Amino acid sequence: MKNQIIKIFPPLRTLKDWYTVNSADACLISFPKCGRTWLRLMLGYSLVRQFGLENISLDKAMEFKYLAAHHPEIPKIIVTHDDEPFWKTPDELVTSKVKYKKTKVIFLARDPRDVVVSSYFEKKKRAFIYSAEQRQKAFKGLEYYGGELSDYIYEPIGSFDTIIKFYNIWAENRQKVEDFLLVRYEDIHANPQKELRRTLELLGILGVSNEILDEAVELAAFDKLHQMEKSGTFDSYRLKTLDKKDKESYKTRKGKVGGYVEYLTQAEIEYLTNRMKINLSDIYGY
Repeated sequence: MKNQIIKIFPPLRTLKDWYTVNSADACLISFPKCGRTWLRLMLGYSLVRQFGLENISLDKAMEFKYLAAHHPEIPKIIVTHDDEPFWKTPDELVTSKVKYKKTKVIFLARDPRDVVVSSYFEKKKRAFIYSAEQRQKAFKGLEYYGGELSDYIYEPIGSFDTIIKFYNIWAENRQKVEDFLLVRYEDIHANPQKELRRTLELLGILGVSNEILDEAVELAAFDKLHQMEKSGTFDSYRLKTLDKKDKESYKTRKGKVGGYVEYLTQAEIEYLTNRMKINLSDIYGY
């Protein structure tokens, strides 16, 4: 496999037109701050190893368009947050997912309480990666979110209620797509090899060895991913921090399950937990 001559199809200059939701084999969808980079790196590395593309860098391994153009058996996978929910109120979210009806969907979810804490730090410390238009709407003219976490959990734009609504919309639409696979951040933590294999199998990639899965999991371990971000391994502004001394400013910030308890008061936890129990679809198990 390593010595196989692989045709590049289609030409790389046509990728924008070739790679659309309508033509995709699958879409990896999540609300921001659900661990997408982690899963993306494990998937990309597994595909690189499975199809003998070891000369491809880690940067490129995470770019599924690039991989699919280099091997005909690698599916077209679009990675998207879908509908930019980070910058919308619950009422602004699109409720129909008809555009995905002919596509397999991998939906990555995470405990909304952890998501809202991570979202706060993203908008407080890493807003530089977003457009001026997005920041203008959400931050009332400021460059970064100006409030504290105790304020953010009640914000109308992209905060807790938006997360719940986004999850519920996808719960309601899950049977309207070609295939739907729910992958939870917490389950990846508990058994990353199992969740990685489930994801690969949905993509039609069967027979990946345990050795490859183990390598992918080891490569993407949080401490290694954090170190790669710190050392600038990834040539992307989205995977860089402005202040290497500020742990809360990293894309790979904590990587914990239930870390919200370190940041929220008991009253805030009870408030969010009650809203989640009342409003969130049961399919997520939170």
